[in-house]
Amino acid sequence: MAICAAFKSCVGVKRDNPIRKKVSADKAFAAFKTVVEQYPKSAYAQDSLQRMIYLRNRLANYEVHVARYYIRRGAYVAAAQRAKGAVEQYDGAPSVREALQIMIEAYDRLNLKELADQTRRVYQAKFSGDIRQAEAEVHKPWWKLW
Repeated sequence: MAICAAFKSCVGVKRDNPIRKKVSADKAFAAFKTVVEQYPKSAYAQDSLQRMIYLRNRLANYEVHVARYYIRRGAYVAAAQRAKGAVEQYDGAPSVREALQIMIEAYDRLNLKELADQTRRVYQAKFSGDIRQAEAEVHKPWWKLW
């Protein structure tokens, strides 16, 4: 019951909202991890594993959301640290791609060419594409002229 309560409190109605606090998601992740590790052959292990993947993706999305905020505010060191934390902690999440892009942008703005080049190499090895191609895929809303 504690696992379900922890999961419900962190998921709520708006499931894809990255702004929600991550404390309850961390608690739910720990609870599901306990089920998977201590009871791997139980009927709930597979469901717990799927929920852990969902929570990992959500937590990575939260970290990238905060890093994006720091980029907008001009806090490039903080943005790079948040994005780096997302890459290190939540490897395999879909948000890792954007986290690497944020790291490259932050390092470029801080004139840390060596770190930017190293991150570009990681990005190209992991996603086998040029950073400019990935940025070209982003579509701006039609009402934003500038």
